[in-house]
Amino acid sequence: MRRVRSIFVLALLLIIAGTALTLENIGIIVGASKIWPIFLLFLGGGFIVLFLEHRRREVSLIFLGTTISLLGLFFFYFNFTTWAHMATMWPVFLGIAGAGFFAMYISGKAHLFLFLAVALVMLAAVFYLVFGISLHLWPLSLVAFGASLLLADHYYR
Repeated sequence: MRRVRSIFVLALLLIIAGTALTLENIGIIVGASKIWPIFLLFLGGGFIVLFLEHRRREVSLIFLGTTISLLGLFFFYFNFTTWAHMATMWPVFLGIAGAGFFAMYISGKAHLFLFLAVALVMLAAVFYLVFGISLHLWPLSLVAFGASLLLADHYYR
């Protein structure tokens, strides 16, 4: 069986997207502009497939695949709710980067990636508590920083 060339798949996706958006612009269909994050999901999935197919597993591919796919899901959330939520949910971007580093840790077992993953997810959680819930919770940033120092000390002795 012949493998589908990447350029063919990309060309087909662009033709479908252009057609759908044009049909929405002239009023024949509605809602096509809300599904643009699907391209991020395809792109992220493509990086993950590249990672899985190569014998020499390049962990940067799993990082890109994970973060781009999660960004696609995050943007889908905003498209189907309201983009006004971005004012309080921006720390999720840090958590997405942390998830990418965690995927790298699982794939490569380098402790630095685990440290970065935990630090970014903790930072995202603290920022969300402070900026999304209450400014009175800012001292939790000190707790998170202290915990990350303990984690770093444990792994780098």
